[in-house]
Amino acid sequence: MLFSHPNLMKNGVGRGAIVLIVSGFICKLFGAMFRLPLTNIIGIDGIGAFQMVMSLYSLMLVLTTGGVTTSLSKLVSQSRARGENGKIRGYLRISLYFSVGLSLVIGGVFFIFARSIASTQGIGANYISYRLILPLLILGSLIGCMRGVIQGYENMIPTAISQILEQIIKFAFGLLFAMLLGSRGMGVFGAFIGITLSEILAGGYLILYMLTKMKLSKYDSSFVIKPFFTAVVPLSLAGGVLPLTHAIDSLVIVGRLAIAGIGAEVATSLYGLQTGVVGAILNFPLIISLSVAMALLPKISFLSGKGDLEGQKSTISTSFSLLWLFLLPLVFGIMAVSPLLYPIIYPSAIKGYLSQAISLTMIGGVSIILSAIMQFLLSILQAKGYYTYSFIVTFVGGLAKVLIVIFTAFLPEVNIFALPLSNIVLALIVCILSMIKLGGLVKVGAFEFFTPLLASLVMFMVVWIFIRTLELSSIVMLLLSVILGGITYILLCLPIIKSLITVYLGKHLKREEKNE
Repeated sequence: MLFSHPNLMKNGVGRGAIVLIVSGFICKLFGAMFRLPLTNIIGIDGIGAFQMVMSLYSLMLVLTTGGVTTSLSKLVSQSRARGENGKIRGYLRISLYFSVGLSLVIGGVFFIFARSIASTQGIGANYISYRLILPLLILGSLIGCMRGVIQGYENMIPTAISQILEQIIKFAFGLLFAMLLGSRGMGVFGAFIGITLSEILAGGYLILYMLTKMKLSKYDSSFVIKPFFTAVVPLSLAGGVLPLTHAIDSLVIVGRLAIAGIGAEVATSLYGLQTGVVGAILNFPLIISLSVAMALLPKISFLSGKGDLEGQKSTISTSFSLLWLFLLPLVFGIMAVSPLLYPIIYPSAIKGYLSQAISLTMIGGVSIILSAIMQFLLSILQAKGYYTYSFIVTFVGGLAKVLIVIFTAFLPEVNIFALPLSNIVLALIVCILSMIKLGGLVKVGAFEFFTPLLASLVMFMVVWIFIRTLELSSIVMLLLSVILGGITYILLCLPIIKSLITVYLGKHLKREEKNE
């Protein structure tokens, strides 16, 4: 097993990433278990409406909380590295004032103008769901601030537990209320009631954890205002770019597809297919990149605060190798089994859309790989304190994405495929500009890079041929395909797994000897 060595588990990134990856997979499992029956309960048009509301909610949550969580993670870890532990309470206090206050303002706007916003998207009947954004943003702000401080101590376990609690409660009560209110045409609202309850429980757990497990020194928050806002403003703006582009997608896609000759109902269904069906499955591998990025940020901030350049390079190199090793087989595996997967998990919603779903998966797979690299590089930029540059590169990529959707979605030969194509362009731009800034800090060996890539391509071809050769039941074929693909990938990657363990342990032990 890759992480079986005790010294390996002492590494902050490795341990933190493992905790978040495991919790991420559990959360995605519950998320899939939530979305699959939800899609069948409210239909493909209902899931399209759900995604439209969710896209705007996600944008507002990132604006009010995303930059705060990331900033706190960096600032707290940096304070620890410099022995300035007294600043941590001040950072927490000012973050709560800022995040909760902003949530009240933005949430109030959505509460008041819910009808107008829903009508603009073409889902006027679902306006009441927007009124829940007010309590959701306040709860999200509290959760984000507490997670940021805890992650600054390189402790990912409370975040993982709170995420799992969120998913379990959302699954249980979201589906319950969707079914109860679905007969009244309010299934989407019922699902958001479940999400609200999940945030209440997760927030309660984190409050209890901080009150009982953490003791923060007293500190006047006036001494931390400038560094906090220096970090949080550009990071909030940068974090808001991607959900903003998704929100713009939800606002314009129906109108752009109408020019292509696609009716409003079908356009909403296609949007739901891309974001709620294909996206729900294809985003699964991003658990790995997001987990690694979250664990990497406080670690690089800590090493940067100590001026340990070699430690940063080593940590970045090994972290990317781990990310790459686990990410690729998941992406290529989903792409390969997509013809079997969608009819099994979306038996009713996928009817008439299977060919589009498979094509969207193939294009989307490329965007997911690039998006994972983008997340990784942005976390390094933020850890190094390049806040403004992080915002600039994300803004440039986001602008390109929006323009591509606007100027290509109305073409009949492109239509809904403008969304995954625009995601590819966004990620490419951000990756290129990030690498220019980071220079030689990010280095990955050719062996560690190409071996998983070639192994994944071979695995894809083996599974693709296999499912077109035999004629068995879909479930049996899916299980056999997963087993065959897994064995193929592991056998081809045995050399890199062995090399990664050897190199990682060698560097870590050498660093321990040096410290001694």
